Amino acid sequence: MKTNSPTITSFEGIALEATIRPVTDDLDAIARRLPLSGDRDMAYAAFAAERFLVSATAGRALGFAEETERFLALAATSPQPQVAACLDMLTALTLLNSASVIALAIMPPRTGEDVLARAFIADSVDSKLRLTGDPAMVEAAALAFEIGPLPITIGERQRRTFVLASAVPSSVRNARPGEPAMVALEQGLSLTAFMRDLPMVAALVERAALQLDDADHHKREIGDGDIGPEVLERLERARYGAALLATVDLARACLYADLVDDGAAAKDRARALASRLPEPRLRSIVAFAAMTGAVIGELGRTARTISAALRAR
Repeated sequence: MKTNSPTITSFEGIALEATIRPVTDDLDAIARRLPLSGDRDMAYAAFAAERFLVSATAGRALGFAEETERFLALAATSPQPQVAACLDMLTALTLLNSASVIALAIMPPRTGEDVLARAFIADSVDSKLRLTGDPAMVEAAALAFEIGPLPITIGERQRRTFVLASAVPSSVRNARPGEPAMVALEQGLSLTAFMRDLPMVAALVERAALQLDDADHHKREIGDGDIGPEVLERLERARYGAALLATVDLARACLYADLVDDGAAAKDRARALASRLPEPRLRSIVAFAAMTGAVIGELGRTARTISAALRAR
């Protein structure tokens, strides 16, 4: 999936789209899938059974990674002031790519196509992390994605062809508000606007705490016994749905925390709350998001430092 034009050799050559479009990351999009009407337990249970669009999310993860590489290639041939003016775009693309990757770790695969797409991204993440020499991130990603042998027998070339053919995300030009979509450098103004309207991290953490309270309540109800099989199944689905939503909000909070002023305390609370998640895989997802968020936060600080230094000249 190529989004770049080989004729563009610097940022000056990018035709920026004047329309500023809403940009939604994939973690936010997952949380929006919770039904807002009806009984809360039924909503959690419905969310747990949701069929997420895994291949489209994988397509966005690949697309954002390509746009990030495209940015870095153009940065090497563009004047420094141009690069500095566009650094928010790089941070935004890195955020969106990371959110798509973490969303894939959270989404339960329902089909063979889902399994292949998820494993493809997981292997790509694992390969890149091993090059960084950060064993903690490698371990967290392996646990988050449950990296291991595929349950489907398929050749590597055939797997890549199949995944790339199905992982085709829609453009932001066709997206509705609250719907995730592919954003390229040509939508740089939208990417910059996205960085000016980051989520309220503390609110995400508090919402996750309430979801964990609900999950704990369901666990106690299940433990009390003396309930029929239908009620038991509903409670187990509701508990899993609440825990899955809490994972989404905690991971998203950790991803953004290092970019906002009040993020440090919220991130500490998010990591503490993650210990209440019922599965090691879900706890590892939050840990991976926290480490990824620290890297993105450093990128954001570097961007601000460079921009400030160039303005001072």
